[in-house]
Amino acid sequence: MKSLRVPGWLATGMLERYHAGASHLFLLHGNVRDVHPFGEEYVPLASGLAALFAQRPYVVSYDVSSGLAFPDPEREKALKKVLGIKQPLPADPGRALIVLDALLSSDKCPPGSIAVVLEFAHAIAPAGGSGGVERQNITQLARWASDERLAARRPLIVLVAPNAVDVSDEVYAGASGAEVIAAPRPDVTIREDFAAALKDHHPEVAWEMTPRELAAETGGLSLVQMEDVVQRARSTRAPLARASILERKIELLRQEYSDVLEILNPRFDLSAVGGLEHAVTELREVADIMKRGLTSAAPMGMILMGPPGTGKSFLAECFAKECGMLCVRFRPLRGMYVGQSERNQEKAFSAIRALAPVVVIVDESDQAEGGSRDQGSGDSGVTERMRASGFNFWADNALRGKVLRIDSTNRVDLIDSAMRRSGRTDLKIPILMPDETARKQILEVQVKKHKLQTTIKDFAPFAARTPGYTGADLELALTTAYRFALRDGDAAVSEKHLTAALDDLIPAAQDQRAIDRMTLMALDECRNKRLLPRNHEAIRKEIQARLAAG
Repeated sequence: MKSLRVPGWLATGMLERYHAGASHLFLLHGNVRDVHPFGEEYVPLASGLAALFAQRPYVVSYDVSSGLAFPDPEREKALKKVLGIKQPLPADPGRALIVLDALLSSDKCPPGSIAVVLEFAHAIAPAGGSGGVERQNITQLARWASDERLAARRPLIVLVAPNAVDVSDEVYAGASGAEVIAAPRPDVTIREDFAAALKDHHPEVAWEMTPRELAAETGGLSLVQMEDVVQRARSTRAPLARASILERKIELLRQEYSDVLEILNPRFDLSAVGGLEHAVTELREVADIMKRGLTSAAPMGMILMGPPGTGKSFLAECFAKECGMLCVRFRPLRGMYVGQSERNQEKAFSAIRALAPVVVIVDESDQAEGGSRDQGSGDSGVTERMRASGFNFWADNALRGKVLRIDSTNRVDLIDSAMRRSGRTDLKIPILMPDETARKQILEVQVKKHKLQTTIKDFAPFAARTPGYTGADLELALTTAYRFALRDGDAAVSEKHLTAALDDLIPAAQDQRAIDRMTLMALDECRNKRLLPRNHEAIRKEIQARLAAG
């Protein structure tokens, strides 16, 4: 093969394995529809592979829409000559694979002279394929992977598909199957190099940032998507600035992953959180660790636990904003067809790896994980398989400092103990009902959060009259007070308006026994003294007294 600069993941994942004689058939998946560095240019993967195989006498590619294709007419003539074919080559997958099998088996082709690329392999040998032609294709590819006589001829066979799970696992399962190689999203070094090339090619764009700054702001995007961002600025004649890049980035990621992930764009950082000093202090420290890339000090995951309405989900989103990291939430992954749920989950996990660094928020995680294993499922093992896959994914230490999962739950006891253990969840933070001091802080912070004008100088009296109110209740009271102020023709919220709002509001938290149980569970589950609220001992004694009296 001609010496050529190739992407690092391709060199270490495929070429080194091939030259070592470890495998001859590879399945490339992931970021395969992007451009990649081959030589001095960034080109589509298919073009790069063609350049990589340029010295081989027999090079052929295939996809179901275009049929058999060649880099030049000479390669097509070489194939037809060695196989003795004079008629046009077949286009349908079944007969095309027969032609390729004949080429791979021909004694007329010297060892190491053949390269075959099968684009859109999931259309040729789909997961769950059961039709006659599909079964034939799957069997053919599986045989190519395991045939020792074929391996001795040293061909290089490359299958390409966006998602490996969409290809029949018979092709790559087991030690004798195809090697599965993931094409990652470009890292910051590649993005910076590509950004510099974009700046050279588009001097007419008003660049308000350096290539390094652009690379830092486009984490999770492919190079094609980076070019889209620049082209958009060029077409609209708008400056290439951070705000416009973030807006377009969120839009592109939502288009790409909308079926399995919800891409969030939090508005507030941790300064918008009131009454949770113990949690905010810890999360600010973790955010600093994440921003500095100190992966060894970063937690694998955390759980925010406590009664409903205490601001757990909002706190998680504020943390993501504080980190400056992308923030996502799972969409429902269950599907109605056999294998669809598992494929959706695997696609979501692949997306999370591609988008790193990323914060993954799991609301009501006691429900999202299918509950504890002791509960059973009754769904032919789908829940158990998805749970096992989830355990493997979230315990992968390679994700530390790159992917941070944040669970929020009212019932931490219903989350499987395997997910709660260290190595999957390192921080467990109780988020409890606010006391009087916390309620005062929440009201003060909510005024700033919603940018409300107010004549109220001291919120302490309102905090004193709201025991049993959650943070959500207090926020609703304040926004309702603003409505009352507008009704009166006032621009600012006064004591009169907030009093009226509190008189009108019925707090959501009515079942004190349920709240007490959730609070005790959260306190019992916490494993770090620094993460306990300052008044946790008083809270526990008060609850125990209520329970004893009841």
